[in-house]
Amino acid sequence: MTILHAFTFNAFGERTYLLDHGDGGATVFDPGMSTKNEQEEFAKFCDDAGIVPTQCLLTHAHLDHVMGAAWIFERWGLKPRLHLQDNLTYEQAPRAAAVYGVQMSDPPALGDFLSEGERIRCGSSELEVRFTPGHAPGHVVFVEHQQGWVVGGDVLFERSVGRTDLPGCDPLALVKSIAEVLYALPDDFEVWPGHGGATTIGIEKRENPFVNAAGTGMMQRG
Repeated sequence: MTILHAFTFNAFGERTYLLDHGDGGATVFDPGMSTKNEQEEFAKFCDDAGIVPTQCLLTHAHLDHVMGAAWIFERWGLKPRLHLQDNLTYEQAPRAAAVYGVQMSDPPALGDFLSEGERIRCGSSELEVRFTPGHAPGHVVFVEHQQGWVVGGDVLFERSVGRTDLPGCDPLALVKSIAEVLYALPDDFEVWPGHGGATTIGIEKRENPFVNAAGTGMMQRG
């Protein structure tokens, strides 16, 4: 059985995830480790668990989600994979870091681009790639249907949603991604977001003040 582990990294409180494949391999999602201590914490966890990361997947390429991409490549030789429409965001991440006054190494060359509906094997788990733009032009989420969870990046949070005031954001697209893509999943599916704690599809459909199933959210009015 595969097991998902969560880490909180960098000044933005970004959530990096590690999926233990159960066969010695692992998948890294959104590597945000930005300091030597954070890198050592992650590496020690892998060593203690006896696992070796074998692929790196990005929900999107905002700087807080890719600050550790260069280190992941240096340590394990993994080229990050993302959606083509977030390629520019990825290339501009070091410039964005400079604007925020944080240091970031230039990210490595990318692997193959992700595509809508793609299925990715992770040991006994299979992840479905779903296209969810709005917070970022090429944002995707990774759905594990058998265990019932989603690595969701910055689309849907506990009682909140992703920012729409950054370059490349689209509020209408974000509403559509949540209402038509995420809320189409079963209510008991867990959502593991890019910041903060986990929630479920059902809770957010009922209680999210920005986008809900009733269509009464603040971003759905008018």
